[in-house]
Amino acid sequence: MKTLEYGLPRLRTKQLTMLGILIALQLVISRFSLGTATVKVGFTFLIVGIIAKWYGPAWGMLVAIFTDVLGSLINGYGYFWGFTLSAVLGAAIYGFSFYKQQTISWLRVIITVSIVLVVVNVILNTLWVAMIGNIHNSGTIISLLWIRIIKQLIFLPIQSILLYFLLNNQTIEQLHQKI
Repeated sequence: MKTLEYGLPRLRTKQLTMLGILIALQLVISRFSLGTATVKVGFTFLIVGIIAKWYGPAWGMLVAIFTDVLGSLINGYGYFWGFTLSAVLGAAIYGFSFYKQQTISWLRVIITVSIVLVVVNVILNTLWVAMIGNIHNSGTIISLLWIRIIKQLIFLPIQSILLYFLLNNQTIEQLHQKI
C-alpha cells in the first residue's frame, strides 16, 4: 500500500511515543511560566530544542502548532494566531540549526538563541502584545520594546547555557539512540 508523505520524516512507534511524551512535558512546563502578559519567563525552549535536535524542523513546526493551540485550550487563555506563528518560526530556527548535529557548538547555540530571541521574542511577540493590547501609542510600544529587549539580554546567556548542556548531554543522547 502506498502512503503519502508531506515532507515529514516517518517516525517509528518508539519515536512517536517519545514525541508524545515531549509534547506532554512541554504543555506541563508551559504552565509554570512566570511574569506578566507582556513579559513572561518560561522554560519550554528546552523541550523545543530537544524536539528540534531529534525530530527536525518539519516535526518541530507541526508540534509547535499543536502545542500552542492545545496549550491555549488547556490553560484557558485566549488563542491568538500570532503566537502560533512565533512558535512555528522559533521551532523552525531551532530545527534548522540543531537537527542531525552530533554535538552542538557554543557558537551555534549562541547564534541560534540570539536569532530566536531577537526575531521571535523581541520583534514578533512585541508586535503581537501590542496588537492584542490595542496599543497604538509609539511611546508605549517603544517602552514595551525596551523592557522586552532587557529581558532577552538577561536570558541570552541563561538560555544558551541551558540549551548547550541539555543538547550535548550524553545521557539524553543515549536515550535518543535507544528510540
